[in-house]
Amino acid sequence: MVSFFCSQKMKRTVIDIGTNTILMLIAEYDKQSKNIKTILDIQRVPRLGKGVDKNRNILPESTGKAIEILNEYGFISLKHGSEKITATATSFIRDSHNREEFLQEIRENTGINIEILSGADEAKWTFTGGVYDKIPDKPARLTTIDIGGGSTEITTTINPLKSFDELPTAVLNGRSLNIGSVRINEKFLSHHPPAFESIAGAELFINEHLDQINFDLSGSSLIGVAGTITTLGAIVLGLDKFESAKVDDLVITIGEIDEVLRRLIPMPLEELYGMGDYMTGRADIVIPGILILKCFMQKFGYAEVKVSTKGLRYGVFLRDALFNR
Repeated sequence: MVSFFCSQKMKRTVIDIGTNTILMLIAEYDKQSKNIKTILDIQRVPRLGKGVDKNRNILPESTGKAIEILNEYGFISLKHGSEKITATATSFIRDSHNREEFLQEIRENTGINIEILSGADEAKWTFTGGVYDKIPDKPARLTTIDIGGGSTEITTTINPLKSFDELPTAVLNGRSLNIGSVRINEKFLSHHPPAFESIAGAELFINEHLDQINFDLSGSSLIGVAGTITTLGAIVLGLDKFESAKVDDLVITIGEIDEVLRRLIPMPLEELYGMGDYMTGRADIVIPGILILKCFMQKFGYAEVKVSTKGLRYGVFLRDALFNR
């Protein structure tokens, strides 16, 4: 077994640059206790991947937003005494034709090098971050669903997990699918409230992509990570302001998901924005995201999903510790 750390404690920053959000985690890990102490966990919602699915280019306005936010994050990280910044990016940059120009502009204007994760690595480290504090007392197979703006990652353990120590060597099956809340919104649901035919078309498209999952998920417990799931949790709880402590570990049933969709689909966009602070930058993509979750759970027979407010940024944090990067 490889040890997670050479020194007792490490303070690092991880920035997760997604299609819809840019998240920043500053955390400290204690080797002896195996605890991650979250110092700061914040997000901005610039929707950098706007239009990438259609024209395959990152827009100049998106590059400008990224530079502004990353410079802000760099200052905050320095202020907190972080030893290193790791910045990762996912599907919208993988899919863009002008990604090299984007990466160069970010590097020149912020001093931050962005690592583009493959779909497989995105799935692996999202799984690690999503389940590290949710491994049950009895050995169990776990599956994560990460519904992002540009893609959805499904990852599952082949064998039951017994403890946190098994995470670094756990054998996983995973798949990254080109269905995300922003993609589905731009392709099918750009008018609000959406028409019945648009919903049906979106569900058909989603299920066609879910057919690409060719590994066994039976008998596993489902954990959901990322903004769609956490927003859904806040809606189920009826929150006005997002509270991570209340949303994390919440169990949501397929019946509750159907009820939320029945409420949300007829609502004008202005009413969706008014539901809570967690709808900022997300109101127009929450329905497509929840549709992806519902279709997945129905197709693979999951009656419930447990919410994790962690995910990729925590997984990359643990990766960096494991390999002493």
